[in-house]
Amino acid sequence: MKRDHLNINGSDKRWELRMFGSKWIAKNLLYLYFLIFLAMLYIANAHYTEKKVRKIDNLSKELRELNWQYMSLKSEVIHQGTYTRMSRDVALYQLTNSGKPPRFISGSKKK
Repeated sequence: MKRDHLNINGSDKRWELRMFGSKWIAKNLLYLYFLIFLAMLYIANAHYTEKKVRKIDNLSKELRELNWQYMSLKSEVIHQGTYTRMSRDVALYQLTNSGKPPRFISGSKKK
């Protein structure tokens, strides 16, 4: 009696499993394609994200370097703009400070 429930209509159980497997695959083929598409999309997104992370890392390193250059140039310009530095630089051209306060030139207002 136990063998009767294994053989349906006198067929072998393995053959039925094979038929069930192929029918199931044929029935759900579009779903399987969709799952494969999602897997490919997931992998592509991971690669894209890694590429962006590397690019952001490189840009942040470049930004730190440019910020350092900016700060050093700014410091140099401020140092060159001091009164003592400017008076020393113009002394090479034999220019001196007269000691008088600067005069302000005002333009005439047109009415």
